[in-house]
Amino acid sequence: MKARRALSHILPEPRGAVFESWEAFFEALANIAQKKRVVYVIDEFTYLLESVPHISSTLQVAWDRRLKRSNIVLVLSGSHHNMMHEEFISGRRPLFGRTTADILLGELPPDELRFFLPRYSASQLVEAYGVVGGVPKYLEMWNGDVSVEQNLRTVILSPMTIFRQEPMVLIQDEISEPRTYLAILQALGGNRLSPQQISDRTGVRLPHMGKYLHTLETLRFVRKVASLASGDPLHTRLVRYEIRDAYLRFYFQFIAPNVQLLEQQRNDQLLRLIRKGFERFVAVNAFEELCRRYVEICADEGALPFEPQWVGQAFRRDVQIDVCAIDPETRNLLVGECKWHSRAMSRASYDELLLKVKKLRKLSGYHVHCALFSKTGFTRSLRDTAEENGVTLVGLSELGLTK
Repeated sequence: MKARRALSHILPEPRGAVFESWEAFFEALANIAQKKRVVYVIDEFTYLLESVPHISSTLQVAWDRRLKRSNIVLVLSGSHHNMMHEEFISGRRPLFGRTTADILLGELPPDELRFFLPRYSASQLVEAYGVVGGVPKYLEMWNGDVSVEQNLRTVILSPMTIFRQEPMVLIQDEISEPRTYLAILQALGGNRLSPQQISDRTGVRLPHMGKYLHTLETLRFVRKVASLASGDPLHTRLVRYEIRDAYLRFYFQFIAPNVQLLEQQRNDQLLRLIRKGFERFVAVNAFEELCRRYVEICADEGALPFEPQWVGQAFRRDVQIDVCAIDPETRNLLVGECKWHSRAMSRASYDELLLKVKKLRKLSGYHVHCALFSKTGFTRSLRDTAEENGVTLVGLSELGLTK
């Protein structure tokens, strides 16, 4: 029925267009596309795969016989990443090798949030980004006329919105037996952990951890973060894992461990728990990420004193550097410290950063450039020190969230 309505404006007799089979439908589509250019979109193709199991084989035959030589642009979109990958990329299904473009749609970039929330300040945009990221559906549901905390109360924790059930729906759509995977995601929350740390928190034995992490990484639930502390992130053993999606990080940090409070309708108690950890959560999961993105943009625009090969973070057991950019060939290193609190950044933060750099023994001999990022500005003492030592100071307004 939907296919008939979609073709109604180009079929000669729309009310008489009845397709007895999918073969007949694709044949009609090919006939039309012989005469004119047609762009035809099947949204949520993965649902069609579930309801019509033979659709892949039927479409393969139709494509090979007629459609690929017609004037059609056929777009198949789907929100189930694993199923789309299996269908078109894995090499095991009928439609493998027949795509001309495979497009993975990501989130909106952070500087697009202002179009959804034009009344928000830069700090409010960072906080909203920390909770829902750049997912358009989530941003449409966010109320830009009230505070971030009010949105947590009336949107995120509301039983009337998608947010309570969304994580479970997303995971169960992709993983049939999610118990162990859920334990790993809850262990991660808003943290970046090594496989050993995840094993300690979940009880999953370390030799088995790689299999679960690989699956979660393939499904884009988590990502692996390699440290730049060795100068070679491609071959380092210093790796940690983090949840990729902003809302899943927020959910598994605050909501999943306290779901009984929601069930008991004790939302005020849950909000108090969120409030206690929210500043640090935003600092690690939003502000630091935005600062690294700022360095990447500067690198692309040639605005850094060198052209880095990698941008990320540097960490070992005894040191964590929030922002790091490195070029081993020229032996240049940029290190950055990020502060997300209501006080102006002081000279002590610069001194701490220099002490951290000294612990990166494998990067000794590199020419070090320093950058400091602050939500609330910089003290006069730090400004003077920065000017004397060529340190770059970056405030919230320079991250490009508001224009």
